[in-house]
Amino acid sequence: MEPGDDILKTIQRVALEHNVKSGQITLIGAVSGAKLGYFDRESGEYKDFLIERDLEVVSGMGNISRLDDESVVVHAHLVVSDEEGRCWGGHLMEGCEVSVTIELVIIETDVDLRRAKDEITGLNLLDIK
Repeated sequence: MEPGDDILKTIQRVALEHNVKSGQITLIGAVSGAKLGYFDRESGEYKDFLIERDLEVVSGMGNISRLDDESVVVHAHLVVSDEEGRCWGGHLMEGCEVSVTIELVIIETDVDLRRAKDEITGLNLLDIK
């Protein structure tokens, strides 16, 4: 990825352009800020937080699945660190902007990863039935 790219939007675009229906992703690199999230069980919503500084992406992993034939779902988590090695981690949200580069690896799988709405959480969870 190039400077200025939004990580989540870029992964979604690449998956659509290359017709990746299911896959595993890993990524490393650097960002000019990280917008990460966590699922708040009380509210039933994702909450996010922003770290506004240059950071290293020391670990990024997740998957690509489909909610239906058209909708790409990227579920990824990142761990980022600052110049002193302090780390933050969470769910990848829109707003993580590449500063130098992000090296993305997508391993396409033969398994058809699909998501379905979970009645308890309201989330679109992997449906492996």
